[in-house]
Amino acid sequence: LWDPAKNEKLQELFLQEIHMGELWLSRGENHQLGVEHLSNALLVCGQPQELLKVFQHTLPPKVFEMLLHKIPLICQ
Repeated sequence: LWDPAKNEKLQELFLQEIHMGELWLSRGENHQLGVEHLSNALLVCGQPQELLKVFQHTLPPKVFEMLLHKIPLICQ
């Protein structure tokens, strides 16, 4: 059943993970940590395919490729 409180928590987690991913990527120090957070956002996203399309157009190709390689691992 749909639980508004749970949905709100997932939304908060999603936004937090997006923010942390962007933060790490903007620093340019550790792309792996940025990809880790973005993959966490994909896990809790209601429309992961749409989010991947956004990532494809906004992330550097190298980072997007790292994210694609991470997807099979997060699905296990």
